[in-house]
Amino acid sequence: MTKVGSAVTFTAVMGVLATSAAAQPAMEGQSAGEVVQHDPAAQPQQSAAPMQPEPGSTQATFVSTTAQPWQVLIDRRPACDTPCSIYVPPARFVTLRSPDLVLLNVGQLPPSSVVVVRGKHLSDGAYAGGIVGTSFAGMGLVTGITLTAVGWGTGRDGMRTAGLITGGVSAVGLYLSIKLMQSALPKAEVLPGQPYVAANSAGVAGSF
Repeated sequence: MTKVGSAVTFTAVMGVLATSAAAQPAMEGQSAGEVVQHDPAAQPQQSAAPMQPEPGSTQATFVSTTAQPWQVLIDRRPACDTPCSIYVPPARFVTLRSPDLVLLNVGQLPPSSVVVVRGKHLSDGAYAGGIVGTSFAGMGLVTGITLTAVGWGTGRDGMRTAGLITGGVSAVGLYLSIKLMQSALPKAEVLPGQPYVAANSAGVAGSF
């Protein structure tokens, strides 16, 4: 009798365990009996090593003197927008292009060197001042030449002296006004740079 009772009890326990296992829900997003497979292509891949610059390349940092950027062109193909620092292969032609399509030909950079290329936009105030100064100085120069000629022709020393003074001052003003206009024009400068490495950064130091 004892053996029969033990057998019945063991059978009942096994039935309860089987029922509990069947009642457990499958994992979310996975059907019962499904085997999860991992795609090797989905595993994160290590980033490739950075490309090394060509031998003789120039480490160039391009900056703008104003908030308006320049686009850097290497052999007439866009490379980056200022401010940026790139390696320029040797014998490549560098050009700066502004948003209003002004082109500055920088030319070829010195090979195996570190430089800072600084682009300067048109200075509107200085250029307008040069135009005004050139206009007034030009009129003064014409007046001085006229007075001097009339004074010499008529023998009037006062008119001749006035013409020489007016013409001389106007000539100096005209020269300075033209120089002011030239200094206001867009231009590019190639300056020597010095690479530096800090705790959390690296770059090129130079005169900006």
